[in-house]
Amino acid sequence: MILRQYLNYVRAKSCYLILFSLFVFVLISCDSERQYKGTVLNNHDSYRFALKDHSNRLIDSGNHGSNVAILSFLFTECTDVCPIITNTIRKSLSNVPDSGKIPVIIVSVDPENDSLENRNQFIKKWNLDTNWSFISGTREDLTPIWNSYFINPQKYEVPIQKGGVEGINNALLEKETVIHSSPVYILNDIGVAKLVHTNPIDKEALTQDIIRMKK
Repeated sequence: MILRQYLNYVRAKSCYLILFSLFVFVLISCDSERQYKGTVLNNHDSYRFALKDHSNRLIDSGNHGSNVAILSFLFTECTDVCPIITNTIRKSLSNVPDSGKIPVIIVSVDPENDSLENRNQFIKKWNLDTNWSFISGTREDLTPIWNSYFINPQKYEVPIQKGGVEGINNALLEKETVIHSSPVYILNDIGVAKLVHTNPIDKEALTQDIIRMKK
């Protein structure tokens, strides 16, 4: 009788310790997630890709050579959100130690127009360092990447009418024919997306998350 009571006590204590350990683990996990400013991604199906960038370098998202990498989706003729995203990432990195060692991967959402020449002009225009890579490829190459990161580029053809205010407006729209989402992802050392920042992106929050992910 005494032995049975003792065994029941041991079992109850063991169950309590297991439950307590799980509780502590959950608390630590939640606290770890709360320290980030962006949205934490759990088990994101990050499509691994290897494509050449504007400098003809092969960029492998799963072997980028750093503890952390930045991933964004832009196109060279964009005149609204893309410059804002580019400037935000650049300013965020300016406050990160050894930021020149952090890869920034731009994936084209307009492969038909993002030629090698246009991508190099974009890099030069924004004075982007060598850790920036603007990759492109065929639409077949890029579609799995877009799908994995919930990018849905839609291309709209707008005819240009010559003369007058209407013609000017249409000319501007012609340069912005690709509509797409523009999140900024933070990847870990093996190219898995762990955090995402969406518009409007706070550059200070992005800086803090990059620094935390680097550790």
